[in-house]
Amino acid sequence: MLSRKRIAGFGLLVMIVGTACGLSSLSNTPDAGSAQAPTPTPTEAPMLPVSINEGLASLDSYRMTYTNDTYDSLAQEHTVMTVVVTHDRDSDANYSRTETRVTTQDDEVVSEDVEEQFAIGNQSCSVTDGEATITTISDTARELMRLMPQVVVIHPLIENPVYVGQDTVNGVPVRTYTFEVRSVGAASEVEATRADGSYAMAVDGEYLVHYRLDMELRTGPEGDPEAESTVFFIELSLEEVNQPVELAFPPNCLAAESSGG
Repeated sequence: MLSRKRIAGFGLLVMIVGTACGLSSLSNTPDAGSAQAPTPTPTEAPMLPVSINEGLASLDSYRMTYTNDTYDSLAQEHTVMTVVVTHDRDSDANYSRTETRVTTQDDEVVSEDVEEQFAIGNQSCSVTDGEATITTISDTARELMRLMPQVVVIHPLIENPVYVGQDTVNGVPVRTYTFEVRSVGAASEVEATRADGSYAMAVDGEYLVHYRLDMELRTGPEGDPEAESTVFFIELSLEEVNQPVELAFPPNCLAAESSGG
C-alpha cells in the first residue's frame, strides 16, 4: 500500500518526470553561391511551454499555486495537497506554504498539516504548528539553490496538444491548448479511463500560466470489486506575474531570531 505522503506526491512526480516533445520550426535554405541574404520565413508558434524552472526564472516576481487532489481506493483515503509559492527577485525573498489534508472515504479527518517557509536574503524561517525556527543560509547552500533549477529540469506532462485559441489568463496574454495522455499504462495492467487536461502558455516568454490534468487509473473495469483505482486532479496557476510583492518575516519568526532561534 502506498503511504499517504507517496500518494500526495504522486501528482508532483508526474509533473517532474513527464516528457514533452518539441515542434520543429520552418526554415529556408539559401541557394549555394547566392550572395543575397535569405528571406526569413515565419516559424510556427510553439505548442509546448518552456520548462517550469526556466519559466519561473524569467520572472521578477510571481505567486504560484499548485494543487494535487487524490483518491486512492486501496487506502480508501482522499488527500489534498496545496502548495503556494511567492517570489520576489528585487528583495531576494521567497515564501511557501504547504497544506496537506487527508480524509477517509466518510470525510473523517485522518491528518492535517500546514508548514510555512520564509526566506529573505540569507535568513530562513520555518513555521510548523505556530512554532518558528530561524536559520542562516550559508553561501554554499545559496549557490546550490541557484544551481538546482539547472540540475533538475521540470516539464509538465503534456501529450497530443490541440490549439484552442488566444486568451488572457491571470492578466497574461496566453495561447490555450487541450491535451490527452494516451501512453499511461502501456507497459502495465493499469488503464487510464480518463486522462485529459488543458494549459495556457504565455505568448511572450512561453512559460506556463495555467495547467490542469484530470486522470483516473484502474486495474480493472468499474464495478470490479478486485480492481484498484486512483483518481487525481492536478492544477497549477501562476498569478501576480511581475507585480509588486511584499514579503516579511511574521512576528513568531522575528521572536525566534531575537532569541537566537
